[in-house]
Amino acid sequence: MALGGSATAAASTSSGTPQAANQNNIPDDIKVPAGNKRIAVLKAVGVQIYTCTNGTFTFKQPAANLTDNHGRSKVIHNGGPTWTDLSDGSSVVGAVDKAVPDPKQKAIPQLLLHAASNSGGLDSDLGGVTFIQRLNTRGGLAPTGPCTEGTQLGVRYSADYTFWVKQ
Repeated sequence: MALGGSATAAASTSSGTPQAANQNNIPDDIKVPAGNKRIAVLKAVGVQIYTCTNGTFTFKQPAANLTDNHGRSKVIHNGGPTWTDLSDGSSVVGAVDKAVPDPKQKAIPQLLLHAASNSGGLDSDLGGVTFIQRLNTRGGLAPTGPCTEGTQLGVRYSADYTFWVKQ
């Protein structure tokens, strides 16, 4: 599997590179159920896109590039939420199971998502993904204050996305 290899990690260093961590450091609400194994952790850098609706910015979709430990682009993350593998075109659409808000309220929540649908088959990079975790979030919060109807704004964020498959 192209996602595996050196991209199997769960925490970020201060430089932003994902590196090994264990599930003990992850909030219980967003731990992956037993019977799944981690296949990759990729570093996401992008934006959370918000649209002004009724005078308030509301979340529309993400737009991020996910890279491995060597900075190579591996996956594109966009609306759905959908992750699409750049090497084989496989994808996974996630649905949020649990969210853990940032206690300092400076970043978007950490998430546990389950695979709502997959494409590409079980032998593809993302075709067998069962769960996705969004961890170590930084930035991405919706703008506050009044806004003009229909205005869209991208707010920079970064996170580590961990991908899991059934054992």
